[in-house]
Amino acid sequence: MSFSNFHTHSYFCDGHGDPEEYVKNAIKYNFTCLGFSSHAPLPFPNSWTMKNSSVNKYLSTILHLRKKYENKIQIYIGLEIDYISHLMGPTDDKFKSLNLDYTIGSVHMLKNETTGKYLAVDGDEDEYIELIASAFHNDVKAFVHSYYEQIRKMVKEKTPSIVGHLDLIKKHNKKNKYFDESEEWYKCEIMETLKVISQYNTILEMNTGGKVRGYTDDFYPSNWILPECKKLNIPLILNSDAHNPQYVNAYFDEATSILKAAEYEYQHILLDNIWQTAAL
Repeated sequence: MSFSNFHTHSYFCDGHGDPEEYVKNAIKYNFTCLGFSSHAPLPFPNSWTMKNSSVNKYLSTILHLRKKYENKIQIYIGLEIDYISHLMGPTDDKFKSLNLDYTIGSVHMLKNETTGKYLAVDGDEDEYIELIASAFHNDVKAFVHSYYEQIRKMVKEKTPSIVGHLDLIKKHNKKNKYFDESEEWYKCEIMETLKVISQYNTILEMNTGGKVRGYTDDFYPSNWILPECKKLNIPLILNSDAHNPQYVNAYFDEATSILKAAEYEYQHILLDNIWQTAAL
């Protein structure tokens, strides 16, 4: 098989390295195609998304690389765009006007309705604790429900090409530190979300990034979720969420084996400018 990766972050946002380094590594590993997905700007100050002033430079840089390496690899331009209810989402006109090849829709931020402050689900652990305590009064079930509810609303209202890291909320939950992922109430949130995803024309990613950076022992989504995805005929795409050029194919062999164990024979990729299946 030939690998691809459509979830990459360079120095344009919170990643490291020049985009060309990612291209060179992708070629080194015989990738068929590579997509760039810098974090789209948020409408409030933060330290991890691309700045509005950098968007045009980002687009021109990737277009230049596409032309430069067109005989070696297919390069696609995307953005990872946050869904924040009543504020922004992947299908907003400002993003459509950029003529992107694809979008990754993700939920990183939840709002404290009392203070109006947005806090990250995947920030440092202190922020995670503050989010649960201040916005949800230490009601972990309410916290988890709010996160998955936002994903469901994103898929229904602002359907992206790809749904990013489904269970990102488990990033700080190693060894079930904050909630038990095997409990029925948690599984119900997942299943309800998968049912919504299955009803819309979108792709769910298998994201190896949590394990790459040492936060999780498995991938997003967790292994038990994949057979449920298969039952619902949800198409999957394998991505590494690379924030460093050396991780463009991190854990891809292991992830492929897990997908095959869940009876997936193909992933969905953007190839020759068309979404199509590619053998795992």
